[in-house]
Amino acid sequence: MKHFVCVVILFLIISPGQTTIRRGRGFNKALQFPKDVSLENYVILRPDFTEIQEEFSICGWVKFYRTDGDRYWFSYAAGSRYNELIFGDRANIQHFLADTMPGPGDNYARYIWHHTCFTYSSASRLEELYLNGKKIAEKEARANSKLPVNGVLVLGQEQDSLGGGFDIHQSFGGEIYRLEIFERKLSTNEVTEKYQAGMCEYPARSADVLLDWGDFLDAERSGEVKEIPAGCSMWDVLESFVGQEITPNLIEFLDKYFYGGTFMDILRI
Repeated sequence: MKHFVCVVILFLIISPGQTTIRRGRGFNKALQFPKDVSLENYVILRPDFTEIQEEFSICGWVKFYRTDGDRYWFSYAAGSRYNELIFGDRANIQHFLADTMPGPGDNYARYIWHHTCFTYSSASRLEELYLNGKKIAEKEARANSKLPVNGVLVLGQEQDSLGGGFDIHQSFGGEIYRLEIFERKLSTNEVTEKYQAGMCEYPARSADVLLDWGDFLDAERSGEVKEIPAGCSMWDVLESFVGQEITPNLIEFLDKYFYGGTFMDILRI
């Protein structure tokens, strides 16, 4: 019976039309920045931030290979101000409008995925930083603070000039996945729900997303930055169960992952 259940599950996975799976653009494609860091390894965009000057959220999954020094994975510079938005390997080196965020000084753990979100609204003046679904820092911005436009966004390096001025001691080594920029400030509950849903829960692009992960994958790359599997394919998901007995917990997991309850419906027949 156990073997029969295995066959049924694998049949459902590989048979077209048997399941309806939610997929966004860029599903299971992470960007890897080598551990042996280089000033040549980065992704660069010139986004139009006109719609998010007063309210926005930036959320994504990040894995650090190294945390020696200050390792920045996200940098946005505009005009002569190069630290408008920078995110790194610990809470107290994040910057918004050139001001440092408060928060813990401990480095994020290496070689595991972290879900991070930064949210801001000029109406409340509140900037908030979340790690793995929990708020770890907040700060009140100056009155009428707005995100400047006509800037340059770089992944993997921290800018000290517009689109350049990189420092090898600040270069990022690790992986980034499902980075999104929203046109509104997400609530604490929404951030928590995104984390709890997991990195492999990947819906299609929503109306309030200014840049989705596919936009970052399509952006200009330099050096040895490359796409690698994020660990969210059907086979990646099943790999952790290799050698284990088919149990109700496994069936429940697969039922949730493969949208629509197909597994439970079949196994009840």
